[in-house]
Amino acid sequence: MRATIRDVAEAAGVSAMAVSAVLNGTGRNVKVSGEKAELIRRVARELRYQPNHLARSLRNRKTGMIAVVFQHFDRLGEERPYYPQLLNGVMAALFPAGYTLCLCPRLIHGDDADSISDGRFDGVLWCRPDFSDACLDAIQNSSVPVVMVHAPPGSVPGVPTFCADNEAAMRRVAAHLAGLGHRKAAVVVDPINAHTVEGQVRSDAFLSAAFQKGMAADVVVWDAPYRELEAYAETTRPHTALVCFSDTIAGSLLSACMQLGISVPEDVSIVGFDSSAFCEGTRPRLTSVNQPVERMARAATEHLIALIRESAEGIGPSPIVSSVYDCGLDVRDSTAAPSTH
Repeated sequence: MRATIRDVAEAAGVSAMAVSAVLNGTGRNVKVSGEKAELIRRVARELRYQPNHLARSLRNRKTGMIAVVFQHFDRLGEERPYYPQLLNGVMAALFPAGYTLCLCPRLIHGDDADSISDGRFDGVLWCRPDFSDACLDAIQNSSVPVVMVHAPPGSVPGVPTFCADNEAAMRRVAAHLAGLGHRKAAVVVDPINAHTVEGQVRSDAFLSAAFQKGMAADVVVWDAPYRELEAYAETTRPHTALVCFSDTIAGSLLSACMQLGISVPEDVSIVGFDSSAFCEGTRPRLTSVNQPVERMARAATEHLIALIRESAEGIGPSPIVSSVYDCGLDVRDSTAAPSTH
């Protein structure tokens, strides 16, 4: 049978309050000498006493758990570099602060959106929200702090956001492609992110930037196995450049082009978004927007932890933070002047 505080107290010849003060950090008014404290710890080890963390969290109204909600989470892998980058940033902030990470794919589906405020989390980091009515209501009325990543400033009043400067990033991409001589380009986004705010912002930003550079541009929603690429094997291909929502999509397009006999960048140029180490291993190496995912995720998590502590200490709300991160463009081998044949 599991040892209790009363078992430890009886074996050590002290009160249960003294044991709780030493082992659980409770009872500030309880004074225990150093000698007694060492005795209590030794007896606890001998009895294999384990504190009841659930009971402690109920008393303190803190779980030590941070929820990270993804709009869509498939799996980790080198072909999906965004997730490891983001999680590295989150964990770099959470673990030193003593918090536990919980991935929550179900919270995006509306019927579980109220889980945000049911006491299981101290705070929520929401990545790439699509702002469905149920989720928007849950975020706005959350009883715990919420910070959004990949959401433009002001997306939800009163909720901090950490986001790339998508407009400036797409202006760089459009300028690069126009400088190479491209006149027909398309943004490629997957069905999931086509409905996220960031997916829409990036698409609109490229259309606007392309227009300013005299390029015709479209937005196409594609999913694996990317059969639409068969049209690019013809000399009358619809576009000479494809700008992808992510490195994951761009990497998949590179593989599909290889299978279809489409030469990159001779037949079509391809641009990714994130510019992870993954881009150096593709063939050809992938030109990509350099988004500081890890740095952005760490800053967002640190801000969330600060909000949780302020709430616990009864400090009034801080000014709403909206951090926008500049992105560069790492030009590699997947973009070149369009072929003339």
